[in-house]
Amino acid sequence: MDDVETIDLVTVNFCVDDNAKINEVEVIEEKTSYKNKIMIDALIKYLKSIQYHENSQLKNNCYDSTFEFVNKKYEFAELSKNDFSKCEKFKVGRFKYTDFRYENTKIKRRKTKQIEKDTDFKEKYRITWPTPCEYELEYLTVNDVKNKSRIGKAIKIKIVGFIPNGYVYKSKLLDYPEDIGIIKFVN
Repeated sequence: MDDVETIDLVTVNFCVDDNAKINEVEVIEEKTSYKNKIMIDALIKYLKSIQYHENSQLKNNCYDSTFEFVNKKYEFAELSKNDFSKCEKFKVGRFKYTDFRYENTKIKRRKTKQIEKDTDFKEKYRITWPTPCEYELEYLTVNDVKNKSRIGKAIKIKIVGFIPNGYVYKSKLLDYPEDIGIIKFVN
């Protein structure tokens, strides 16, 4: 998106009717940073065109979903070798996500370990840096039972851009869709 500086979010609440079709979509303003009404209306129109399978378990319920609008320059971004030295400062420190979904998550990164925690969860990772601007977080401990199967698995993260006091990253865990986000230093 050309009208997004880095990443903006649109969160909606959508409802699926008895026919397994999305029939209502409402933008949750306090969880939305993207302001282009034309594009938001296009998203709503698209969502209302979705027809799930007739036996869908989504029927007769409402759900929140967040959509990312990303500046085109990060879509296929790769750092050059000239940028590799800039990643060094992100290898140790205290960080936070800029995404409101993780606004209470605190990240403490040491040379070989990273801990992420908020009021509901705590996860510990082994961190390795196979290249100067790519790192892997291997799950060591999780407190959420549904994530126990992730222990020993790794999230692969690539720094693809820099912002003041932070960086833009792309991450990939197993067969989940690639994620993109922003991490900033905590003062």
